[in-house]
Amino acid sequence: MSYQYPAGVTQQQTQIQQMPPKEFKGGFHPLYLLPIGCLTLTYGYIILFAVVTNYLRSLYGVKGNSDSESGGLPFLLVFFPFVLTGINTLVTILCRKLDRRYFLGASLILKYGMIPFFVAGGLLIAIFFLLIFTPVVIMIFVSPPIIIVLSVIGWLTLTESMPFMIMYFVKAAKDGVFSRNKVKTAGNIVFAVFGCIMQMFFCLDVVAAVIAVFKEKRHVKLTIVILALPIVLFGVSMAILVAAGLIKG
Repeated sequence: MSYQYPAGVTQQQTQIQQMPPKEFKGGFHPLYLLPIGCLTLTYGYIILFAVVTNYLRSLYGVKGNSDSESGGLPFLLVFFPFVLTGINTLVTILCRKLDRRYFLGASLILKYGMIPFFVAGGLLIAIFFLLIFTPVVIMIFVSPPIIIVLSVIGWLTLTESMPFMIMYFVKAAKDGVFSRNKVKTAGNIVFAVFGCIMQMFFCLDVVAAVIAVFKEKRHVKLTIVILALPIVLFGVSMAILVAAGLIKG
């Protein structure tokens, strides 16, 4: 007795539908080359800015500190991270069929790799903010614009990992990662939406990524090390200062 397939459905289509989903293999994926490239370009940002500025000055024959002809063009490099965000968004859309955990891994490379960058930027902002209250009157007018520029650069750099993480949360919501029964529920979707929104804010984006890490049970050891490292470094620094007599214990 032969099995009769429903009208309009062939045997080949039925076999395709019954095929199990691809197993996540983990390991290094070519997608990770993109965030690694972003890290390299971001940390080389100051060098790139200086090189382009000098090139434009020599190109236009500008000498000294005059910015009359070339000063406006290097300022466009402030939005260089936005270009990287656009590239990451395009690649994410083209690779949207990949397993969600690859997008999480790509996002973690950027988020964890950018921690020194944001720490340094935060310290600079804090320094210029404190300079506002110094007796040097000119700093009242100089510091605020610098703080704004540094904040804009920092936020634009923050958006570089946003496409990967948003795609992860979209796919995680469909797979029911944030629900107990691993099914698509309203609470699961709401959590994913909040995770996407958190990507727009400093520190909160890392919190959302850490929650995803523990939910997926991947990169947990690396995350613990990354989170514990600042505390360890602070403790070691304080111990050195106390031993050197700069701080009385």
